[in-house]
Amino acid sequence: MPQPSSFKPHRSLVFAIPVLGWMLREVADNPERAALPFIINLLLAVILATWLIGPVVIMALAMALAPVVLGTILLMSADFGRSL
Repeated sequence: MPQPSSFKPHRSLVFAIPVLGWMLREVADNPERAALPFIINLLLAVILATWLIGPVVIMALAMALAPVVLGTILLMSADFGRSL
């Protein structure tokens, strides 16, 4: 009787998304070559969405990234038990 194989995905499920996954896979495989075009593509996507939908896109992006920025500021200013 064959043993059931455990499911071990090689890549994350994010890589299965058609266009975004291809870009992220390229960045994961060769970050020196693909990181700058990926950032440019994200910026162009935000500009296109702003042009099509309006400034609501920029406001929604700012509201979505506010917790990330706050967490980054907290991590940068944390003491982590070290004394000067």
